[in-house]
Amino acid sequence: MKRLQEERERLLAQMEALRNQIVGIDRAISVMEGTEFNHPEERQRARGHNVKNTVLGLVSAAGVSGLSVIQVLDGAKVKGIVLDRGTVSSLLSRLKRENTLDMKDGRYFIRAPVQGENSKVHAIR
Repeated sequence: MKRLQEERERLLAQMEALRNQIVGIDRAISVMEGTEFNHPEERQRARGHNVKNTVLGLVSAAGVSGLSVIQVLDGAKVKGIVLDRGTVSSLLSRLKRENTLDMKDGRYFIRAPVQGENSKVHAIR
């Protein structure tokens, strides 16, 4: 039992050392890119409805050119928001199924609404 606990402590120390190295690399990258460095503890992790709002905001801002999954992730990262790729992919697929988004050539964009009085139906392309 004591050996397992010691091994666990050793691994935790290694994890902390690796985390610190990653922070150093992230800091160097931000300097090279000329962007602001956000320490990992200061970064916002989007949850629940915030993921949807973040993704829809980014896709909407992209306009008719749309965004790929990677571009959504990168756009969120620039804002200091960490999104899970699988979550974003699933959300984009669901929004496409629900006719909120459309997709062409791997890029998602807001589906244009159908013109009409009080219409909530989106055009089908």
